[in-house]
Amino acid sequence: MQFQFRHVVPTALLLAAAVGCSGTGTQDPSSDAPEPESSPVAEAPETTIIAHRGASQDAPENTVPAFDAAVEAGADLVEVDVQLSADGVPFLFHDDTPERTTDVAGVFPDRIDDPITSFTWEELQQLDAGAWFSPEFEGTSIPALDEVAETVGPDLGVDIEMKSPENSPGLAEAVAEALGTEVWAELVADDLVVVSSFDTEATRAFHEALPDVPVWPIIGEIPDQAWVDGVADYATGIAADHQSLTPETYAYAEAADLPVFAWTVNYTNDLPDLVELGVAGIVTDAPAFIGGALGR
Repeated sequence: MQFQFRHVVPTALLLAAAVGCSGTGTQDPSSDAPEPESSPVAEAPETTIIAHRGASQDAPENTVPAFDAAVEAGADLVEVDVQLSADGVPFLFHDDTPERTTDVAGVFPDRIDDPITSFTWEELQQLDAGAWFSPEFEGTSIPALDEVAETVGPDLGVDIEMKSPENSPGLAEAVAEALGTEVWAELVADDLVVVSSFDTEATRAFHEALPDVPVWPIIGEIPDQAWVDGVADYATGIAADHQSLTPETYAYAEAADLPVFAWTVNYTNDLPDLVELGVAGIVTDAPAFIGGALGR
């Protein structure tokens, strides 16, 4: 299966999403360095750009404003984290608990450390998921899964990371069910949806439930050829921590004809080596900045 993005026509694709940003350079989007658009760091305009939790450097992660910012930035995919509420609603949130990115301390002060999946959808809707980032985003709500499709469709792809499936029993099946609805129909039909997870059992379970949608296992470091061969019967790509990618680890995926997507890259100093390796895509918090650095 192939994706048809606005800027690329790669082979079967990625994932990504990932935990945190782990760049290791000196040039970043807030620096006074020359604009990368006028002086690309690495010429790779066809590299897929995946907006990590939306354009999460510009707006609160996993929220509609971050998805809007990713569209504006010209990303190819928006990566989101999905979990299940206590009453079974797929919603977008990264952490296991609500403290870091919501006002739970004021709304439910006795539940600061409770699992985010212990809240009902009605309770989740009482939380502000934007004010922590900036007063500009005060009042931003935690979105349901469908809201990313409604925001970025029909031209922008969506990478749905199944976050901590052990905390959301039935998550793979719930995501498969959601993708079968009218909200997702056009994106799915146009091969603009991928499902990913660090949990290979969850990615396999999703593939069995909905085999026509691409699946990308996520991993910190590709350990060996045996691991790659163990997922190659259903995976259409692998997402790996960019800091772990070497010619040797990249070769494991290449031998199985699986494209590799590097997460999470926010520094231009990391790009030349990744482009030389041949990565198919870059996951980043700053899609406009990294896209410009690649000559987009």
